[in-house]
Amino acid sequence: MNILLLLVFAIPIAIIVISIALQKLLRCPILVAGIIFSILLIIAIIISNINFVILVIIYTILSYLTALFTCVIERILRRHPQICRCEDHSEANEGNNANVVTINGTLNTANSNNNQRTGTFCGCYRRR
Repeated sequence: MNILLLLVFAIPIAIIVISIALQKLLRCPILVAGIIFSILLIIAIIISNINFVILVIIYTILSYLTALFTCVIERILRRHPQICRCEDHSEANEGNNANVVTINGTLNTANSNNNQRTGTFCGCYRRR
């Protein structure tokens, strides 16, 4: 019973979390799935059970789908303009946002001053 819970719930949740973290670092779903596959295959060989090899393939597919889903969500979030909200959460300045400056802008021309970058930016700055 405990092994079944481990194989059905604990390992897939760990695979999902690790796949999301690796996708955020590596930004390549195939590489994430390859790393998960190689680690799980080594564990399956150490355990020496053919049933675990089938689970390795299932977990690898789960890892790839999770990394791909994370990649798609990141692309969607990058395409939508960010809403800039500056709120003063400190208790000392509650209700007093006079020292907060909100900056929204679009950079259309790439030159040496902006390191050849273009796009939109949003920032909240507090005067001291």
